[in-house]
Amino acid sequence: MFQKLSSGNGFMKKTDDQGKFLKRTGDLLVKGYTFSEAIDFLLVPGRHGPKKLKERITQSLQKGESLSSIFDRQLKMPKQVSAQIYFAEHHGQMGTTLIEAGNYLLKKNEEKQKFLRVIQYPVFLVLAAIMLMVLLHRILFPRFQALYSTLGSDQSDSMNILLRFIESFPTYFFAFILILVISTPFLYFFKNKLFQVRHIVFLTKFPLLSFFIKQGHTHFFARELSFLLKNGVSITESLTIIEKQSYRPALQYISKRLLKGLKEGRQLHDCTAELSLFQEEFSYVVAHGQKNGKLADELKLYSDICFGELEEKGNQLLKYIQPTIFAFVGLFIMAIYFSIMMPLFQMMQGI
Repeated sequence: MFQKLSSGNGFMKKTDDQGKFLKRTGDLLVKGYTFSEAIDFLLVPGRHGPKKLKERITQSLQKGESLSSIFDRQLKMPKQVSAQIYFAEHHGQMGTTLIEAGNYLLKKNEEKQKFLRVIQYPVFLVLAAIMLMVLLHRILFPRFQALYSTLGSDQSDSMNILLRFIESFPTYFFAFILILVISTPFLYFFKNKLFQVRHIVFLTKFPLLSFFIKQGHTHFFARELSFLLKNGVSITESLTIIEKQSYRPALQYISKRLLKGLKEGRQLHDCTAELSLFQEEFSYVVAHGQKNGKLADELKLYSDICFGELEEKGNQLLKYIQPTIFAFVGLFIMAIYFSIMMPLFQMMQGI
C-alpha cells in the first residue's frame, strides 16, 4: 500500500510517488470518499514517514487550509499540479483532476526515464573517448614528439591542430560539466525570479522553445477554462479565478490581459489573438466555440489536441538525441584514429 512509498521527511519527493498518490486519491474521491477519508485510508499507520505526513495533512485540514495549499505546502507537489487543484476547488471535478494530474506526473517520470536510457550509453562512450584522449596525450604523443626530435623532423600544421584539439577538449568538456553542476542548483532555487513572465515571452521568439511554451500554455489554459465554463461559471468570473491563483504567474498575466480586453468591449477571441503565449489558431477555436455555443466542449477538445502534439514533438526530439550523440562520438573516434596514424604516415614518408 502507500506506506511503502518514500515520504521519510513528511512529504513525497519522488515524482512517481506523487503521481501514484494523486491517482489513488482521485479514485477514492470519485468513489464517494471525502479527502479526509481518502488520506486516512491511503496513509496507513506503521511507518514514520506516512504517519508524520498524515499528521501534517490532518492539522492543515483542521486549520481550514485549501486542498491546493495542502498539496503545495505539505505534499510539495509541482506548481502545475497545485494550480490544477486550485481550479478544481472552483469547478468541482476534484477526483477527475487528481487522476489526470497523477497520470501527468507518471507520464512525466516515464519520459524522464526514457530520456536517461537514451543518453546513458552515448554519454558513456563520450567519457570513454575523452579518457582515451587523455591517455594518448600523456603517454603516446610525448613518445611521438621525442621520436620526431630524434629524426630531426617537424610535425605538420594539421598534426599540431589535431594535437591541440585533443589536448584542450577534455579540459573544456569537464569545465562545461562543472559549470552545469554548479548552475543547476542555482537555477532550481531561483527559477521563480529568473523565469518571470517577461522572460517566458522573450523565449517565445526562439522557434523550438516557442512551440513548447505556446503549446503548453494553450493546453493548460484551455483545459481549466473549459472545466470552469462547464460548471456554469461565466467567462469573466473564470478569468478572475485564474487571475487570483499564484501558482502559475504566466496564467495571471494571461487572465489580466484578457480581462482588460473584455472590459474595453472587445471579443474574447480578439483578445486571445494578441497574446504571444498562445498558439495562433487558439483565437479561431475560441471564436468558433462562441459562435456555435460549444465553447467549453471545444476548448477541452483543443486542449487534448495540444497535449497530444506536445507528446509527439517530445518523442520526435528523443529520436534525434541519440543519433546526434553517436555522430559526436564518431568524430571523437576519427580524431583519435588520425592522431595515432598521422605520425606513423609522416615518419614513413620521411624514411
